[in-house]
Amino acid sequence: MEKLINKDFFSTINEGCLNNQMIRFIISDNNFLIPDLYNNFKGKEFFVKSTKEELKIFSENINEKYTKLFNKNNIVEVIENIILKHIIGIIGLARKAKKVVIGFDEIKIQLKKNKIYLLLQAENFSKKREKKINLPVYQNCKLNCLTKEELGIAFGKKNISNVGFLKSSFINPLVSDTYLLKSLRN
Repeated sequence: MEKLINKDFFSTINEGCLNNQMIRFIISDNNFLIPDLYNNFKGKEFFVKSTKEELKIFSENINEKYTKLFNKNNIVEVIENIILKHIIGIIGLARKAKKVVIGFDEIKIQLKKNKIYLLLQAENFSKKREKKINLPVYQNCKLNCLTKEELGIAFGKKNISNVGFLKSSFINPLVSDTYLLKSLRN
């Protein structure tokens, strides 16, 4: 692989990280440098940790000979938008498949029946109400990297505080994408 960045930085790019902690980039045949989060493109690939700091360092150190869809200052924003659109798309598909539950009271009822496998909570959700709702028995940690307004987009509403997901194939990609988004926003 061609040298993309200085040796010290490149050697730290893929050390002992899980896939959901890495951002995949490819260099196309036309020398385009593309963030490829969902393995859609072919080309020479490499990975960068999905943190603001690592991506900014990467952006500052890549060679200028590659055509980029981003500049040094907006690489995190570009990747964040790709992930956010994907999450909203998955939530929308799950909604159409009737695999989501919204509404505080309805979520509490379904949680008691152990029907909810994943609970997404808005990061700007009321702390007082947050204490009144438990995580599903199948979920280990809280996933709250989206705002109420972002969650509301998938439902065509102004804002949504909680979204419960019934057992479905939508859960794994949601968990993976929310971890990536959370690492970028922290």
